[in-house]
Amino acid sequence: PPTRPACPNPHGGTCLGPLPRGEYHTTTFAPAITYEVPDGWMNMEDLPGNFWLYLQEDAGGQSPARGGSYLGTYNTVNAASIDCRDAPQEGVGATSTELMEWYQSLPGLIASEPVSVTVGGLDGLQIDLTLREGDQTCSFDGSFGVPLIIGNGVSSLHHVMGEEMDIRLVVLDWGGRNVTLEITNVREQHSAEEFRSQLQPINDSLVFEE
Repeated sequence: PPTRPACPNPHGGTCLGPLPRGEYHTTTFAPAITYEVPDGWMNMEDLPGNFWLYLQEDAGGQSPARGGSYLGTYNTVNAASIDCRDAPQEGVGATSTELMEWYQSLPGLIASEPVSVTVGGLDGLQIDLTLREGDQTCSFDGSFGVPLIIGNGVSSLHHVMGEEMDIRLVVLDWGGRNVTLEITNVREQHSAEEFRSQLQPINDSLVFEE
């Protein structure tokens, strides 16, 4: 079999880097993912709890503090603490219903009505989020916004809803935990409609395997 290329991200686990059009499989993320991409995408994390895809044209806009436009897939997220601590929000569970109820109640967010979805064989809920003008409650490395999601220890992240972005969260129930897709577009790079349209074929191809 061909040798797997070295991951160009030193913290990216078994990522594949630039991806020619084709079908691929994660080797570290759990649950394992089979996915297909058109030309022009990059895979820069394949870790136990984090899987990351973004367009090669957006590579220069992916910064640790402010991020960029991407699809992040995570093995279980929690709601991030609204008081800006690097901790989960107390009292909010990890099911799709519990997380959606929290985001709909969260001051500072404009949240759509959650819709039921099935992705890759898992069922859950999808919600679209934007920041209400003037509501920037926390600062992280110069990035202001409303705390949104945090990793559970398997997944490693702490993401904030900023005014320059739109976020679609797809929370899929998975044995008392969740598999969450975070579809984030930075408006300087892509409109929400454009980026979600580009990602839809990838999302449609996802298969989660136990």
